[in-house]
Amino acid sequence: MQQSSDIAYYIDVLRRRKYQFIIPAGVVFTMVVILAFVLAPVYKSTATILIEDQDIPQELVQTTVTGFVEERLQSISQIVLSHGNLLNIIKEFDLYPDLIGKYTTEEIITKMREDIQLEPITAEITNQYSGRPSSATVAFTLSYEGRRPQKVAQVANVLTSLYLKENLKEREEKARSTFEFLELQLAELRSEILELESQIANFKEGHGNELPELLVHNMNSMERLQRELDKVQEQIASLKNRKVYLEGQRASIDPHLKIVSNDGTRFSTAKEDLEKLRREYISLTSKYSAKHPAVLAMKRQVESLEEEVDAVQSFDLVKRQIRNKEQELAVLRKKYSEKHPEIIQLNREIDNLNDRLGEVALEDGMFETSADLPDNPGYIQIETQVASTELEIAEAERVYAELKNQFLKFQRRVVNTPQVEQEYKVLLRDYENAQMKYQDVNTRLLSAREAKGLEQSQLAERFTLIDPPIVPEKPIRPNRLALVFVGFVLSIGVGIGIGTFLEFMDRSIRRPEELSNIVKYPVLVIVPYWETEAEARSKIRKKWGSVLAVFSIIVLSIAGVHFFYMPLDIIAVKIVRKLVLNF
Repeated sequence: MQQSSDIAYYIDVLRRRKYQFIIPAGVVFTMVVILAFVLAPVYKSTATILIEDQDIPQELVQTTVTGFVEERLQSISQIVLSHGNLLNIIKEFDLYPDLIGKYTTEEIITKMREDIQLEPITAEITNQYSGRPSSATVAFTLSYEGRRPQKVAQVANVLTSLYLKENLKEREEKARSTFEFLELQLAELRSEILELESQIANFKEGHGNELPELLVHNMNSMERLQRELDKVQEQIASLKNRKVYLEGQRASIDPHLKIVSNDGTRFSTAKEDLEKLRREYISLTSKYSAKHPAVLAMKRQVESLEEEVDAVQSFDLVKRQIRNKEQELAVLRKKYSEKHPEIIQLNREIDNLNDRLGEVALEDGMFETSADLPDNPGYIQIETQVASTELEIAEAERVYAELKNQFLKFQRRVVNTPQVEQEYKVLLRDYENAQMKYQDVNTRLLSAREAKGLEQSQLAERFTLIDPPIVPEKPIRPNRLALVFVGFVLSIGVGIGIGTFLEFMDRSIRRPEELSNIVKYPVLVIVPYWETEAEARSKIRKKWGSVLAVFSIIVLSIAGVHFFYMPLDIIAVKIVRKLVLNF
């Protein structure tokens, strides 16, 4: 009973507050409907671009443009959506005329960037190396939003073309820059290799006989020269012993023959006369004083004869030296030509000795022959053997000196070989490293050349337009039906809220219980409200007015949908199509 009383009360509230419910709800709903149909439509044109893999398998030709697709899309977006590009598009298509003059150029460009959307399309794939599932970007959509459908499609087409061109340009630029970099690096390595080859050649030229590969040869040469040195040294010792032996024989032979006169007396030599005079001089000095006339005369004779003997000995010495040099020259001429330095030196020495011989002969008034020259054949033979032995000794000593010089030369080579080997290995190591780098860079350059041709032929990864932007037929927003529905719900809420609030604030007594609670006495009789005839007619008019108002709102809503959203016949066709598809 209490529940039906509450329901009757709520119905009475609705009846009494119907205008407080309907008028705010109608106002809100009308405002929302007007807003839904007044808002400017926004159109969207979208292009779908497929990211195609290269036509040639990567196992055969690998591209030099690497990295994730998302990174390259971001890089291309930064270029395409740059300040200059967007400003040119705005000026070309006269975009945002209502914003020009009210906002700065940078704000308008920012607004255009917000109207451009790039959304990647991913697909689940299996990684061929790890075998794990992952997502990869296989395509992307590029959209532009605006208020004029034709220009929206035109701008979307321009943006799509810029993305496609910039992708080709960026890939070709990367491939070209990679190729040029490797080409420059290869040229530098080629110059480095040539420089190292020149250094190695100069090093070999400066240390050609000290290289590690000649160490065994140098050591064998040292051993051979050491044996030859020992042999020559033994030969020199033997020749010196022979010379000593011959000199001993020569000392025991008188250089002069015993020459006698017809009467049997023997002629004495200058040396013999000198010895005789010296003995007589000693005898006189023992008898007389140094100032005795006989002693002084004898002294003068001895001094004169000594000068004569010295001159003869000097002449003989020069003659002997000339003879020795000529014999040595004869030996050298058998080995060398006349232009050899040693032969030239000996000829010069012989000329100097001949000049000296002439000076000695002129100074002492002597001729080439002397009365004191040896004339004993045995003595002369021994003298010749001594001179020959001296020449052989000189030749052996010369050979020994040459062999010694050669030995020391090979010894220096062997001693210097470790240091030369270290420096040589450093050069070879640098050369081998440069060669390896050269081969590596050359291989990469060939790959870069193939990748460059791949990009120029557009056979590498590329963007392919599979769904070009078209002129949009309907706006993407505002969704007028959704706004009307939201406005309807909102208007009902506002009407109920305002009516409830007014009822809550009203202190009038509407029910018997309220009066009984106030006066603390029970209500005995309830007198109903009696309507007059005028009130009844007014009530009828209000009902018909409400019906007309609702009908007008419905008609206006239908007209708004038809003219501002979509024609009713198209809506009917779509509804029928959906019903057919569902059933």
